[in-house]
Amino acid sequence: MVPKVVIIGAGWAGLSAARTYTLVNPDADITILDDDTSVGGVWSASRLYPGLVADSPRGLFEYSDMSMLDEDTLDKKEMYGPLKGKETNHYLQRYAEKWDLVRRIRFQSKVIKAERHAQGDGLPTGWRITLASGDILDCDKLIVASGLYSEPSTPAIPDINSFVGFSVHSKLLGQHHHRLLNPNIKSITVIGGGKSAVETINLCLHLPNKPHIDWIIRGSDYGVPIIMNDPTSRFSLLALGTSRLFSSFSPSIYDTESWMYRWFHSGHNWLGTWLTTCFWKLLSLSIRRGTEYDKSEQGRMIKPKVQDLFQSLPHVCLIHNGNPVLDELHKGEQITVHVGELDHATSSGVVIIKRPSSFNAPEDKQKINADALVWCTGFKASTSFFSPSETVTLGLPMPLDAEPVANKNHWNDLLSVADTELLTVFPALRKFPLQAPKERTTNYRLYRQVLSPSSISANDHSIVFVGFVSNAQTAFASELTGLYGVAWLEGLLTQSDFPSQEDMDMDIARTHAWMARRYGAKGHSSPEVPIEIQTYFDVLVNDLGGKVHRKGGWGEYLGVYRAKDYSGLLEDVVERRKKMV
Repeated sequence: MVPKVVIIGAGWAGLSAARTYTLVNPDADITILDDDTSVGGVWSASRLYPGLVADSPRGLFEYSDMSMLDEDTLDKKEMYGPLKGKETNHYLQRYAEKWDLVRRIRFQSKVIKAERHAQGDGLPTGWRITLASGDILDCDKLIVASGLYSEPSTPAIPDINSFVGFSVHSKLLGQHHHRLLNPNIKSITVIGGGKSAVETINLCLHLPNKPHIDWIIRGSDYGVPIIMNDPTSRFSLLALGTSRLFSSFSPSIYDTESWMYRWFHSGHNWLGTWLTTCFWKLLSLSIRRGTEYDKSEQGRMIKPKVQDLFQSLPHVCLIHNGNPVLDELHKGEQITVHVGELDHATSSGVVIIKRPSSFNAPEDKQKINADALVWCTGFKASTSFFSPSETVTLGLPMPLDAEPVANKNHWNDLLSVADTELLTVFPALRKFPLQAPKERTTNYRLYRQVLSPSSISANDHSIVFVGFVSNAQTAFASELTGLYGVAWLEGLLTQSDFPSQEDMDMDIARTHAWMARRYGAKGHSSPEVPIEIQTYFDVLVNDLGGKVHRKGGWGEYLGVYRAKDYSGLLEDVVERRKKMV
């Protein structure tokens, strides 16, 4: 039978999953649904605006089966140089064209519901997809590649709809940034302290009307951690971060047996423990000095209070040399920083609360007038098209106060056991207490961040999740999780390849306990694996029966791991697995 396959999302994960499926099963009837007007997801044409750059440099932001670079004529400075948003979009468009994926994509097709559908005639249960247009699609296999968080999140503050000026979420800047060119816009308020806020400020600084920029951030111990990147440097910090030696200084739940774990993180080798501590202190010091927070009062306002940036890496903003945001912030002429909580909106701006410096002092409210508001306030989970009961069954994020009691108790018990166990495996994590989740939701409860344990236990080969892990190598992570997911859908991975559901749940609990200790509040509610991603790749490749160590010699530990190192993995795994089935 020719399977009908629906893929939700035409970004990094959706495109690579489609490409993999065409290789594993060339006869599959594949439809890719995307609510945008072009491929790319975050990097679609409609989301591009002047100054937008990728955090990953050239040479590290590509699939294994198509290079972004002409490596015969490329020097290393170009290889690890800044990657513009438009270049990324063009690469993904070329990829879709190369593998004949464009004709399979239905653009402007927003999914509003995904529900199980009994197909009859003894066929396995499939899925029924409902679009915002009212169209309905039935499929045998469903690949969810919609990204971790894709729905804009705006604070629900009083009178938020009373503002009469231009108001936009950062997701929509690509479509509406031209409206900021209006000469009547003399002041813009940017709300949020993450990467999108820094990029928005950079955009505003280049506007010909030279508006004043008010930047509102919340008071947090993390402040706004910034890494300055010099693309002309002989050594790329971003490239070094993909080497096994560099990542080995970070404790990884995906590596608890290697010599690097025993040396650096077991607690049984004082020299390894000391070296790890020194590494993070030196890295934190280097980052803080490079940013020069103490150069001005406004710099000190965004300066992280925590000395050790070990837990704050998911919050880091990367600024390439030449970006004027920090220089202008230190000058204080065009940018004014405000630290406080949003209280309410008015017709002409917002009001914030500045927390008092002493316990008995009254709260200080300040009104900030603006002609335009840009909300750089993050995103909601992208899987809201599943019903509440299916969300629980599949292990997807849900509001903490909406989680069924039995399910909550089950996971709380597992997490308690897992956290106790974790601190014996990684004793250095004891100094990082558990924090409340950044988002008031549960984390994803997927095995290997790809499969629902309930699906594996039920031998249900109808649904997988691809690209649902926050990391520093988005392109290849999408490709590898796509291979893992398609292998399950097509029976190349079988139920016998996995532990029992009880053991899978415990594995997930261990992973979440590690994320919560390693990455604090954000790791509590989001699958964060930015530094340890190479060890995550190792686990998936090993599960698939592929070759884990791909470089050999000293290059295995000191070399930069790139997607090209995994060239041929897909074909090798498919051939090996088909012989086993």
